[in-house]
Amino acid sequence: MAVAVSQIDDARPPTRAERRLAWLLRILALLFTAGAIGFLVRPDETVTALDRIGAVAGLPTLADARLPVLSDFWLAFAVADMATLATCAWLAAADVRRRRALVHAIVVSKLAATVAAVLLFARWAHVVPFLAIAVVEMAVAILVVSALRATSAPSP
Repeated sequence: MAVAVSQIDDARPPTRAERRLAWLLRILALLFTAGAIGFLVRPDETVTALDRIGAVAGLPTLADARLPVLSDFWLAFAVADMATLATCAWLAAADVRRRRALVHAIVVSKLAATVAAVLLFARWAHVVPFLAIAVVEMAVAILVVSALRATSAPSP
């Protein structure tokens, strides 16, 4: 005799840690969305603002180019990454128990960006924009991992 198998919904209300993680993810979704729009609309101005901080600290600045340069090629990927992260964060916030994998994807992206920024800072140019990327991305990764760890692991 065949028996229908259905997934049992977990009717437990979200824990305090899960609610905090959901709110963090919603805030990050808004910030990632703003970042994507900002990078798309004003990429040079964002870097120039960070460069000013470096100049005050006596660090070199990135060259200002009035024409498209080879690195502008990657701007489309940066905007797409921010849009993807915003989507992952928003979707995960709706159900942090069942959508934990989306949170892991956010952490991986932030850690990859940290490593890339550290390598650029160390090997290419000691400029504040690269250092800022490393610091901010690592901080976001640590914040998300900390909030994720505070929630209970999913049951098998």
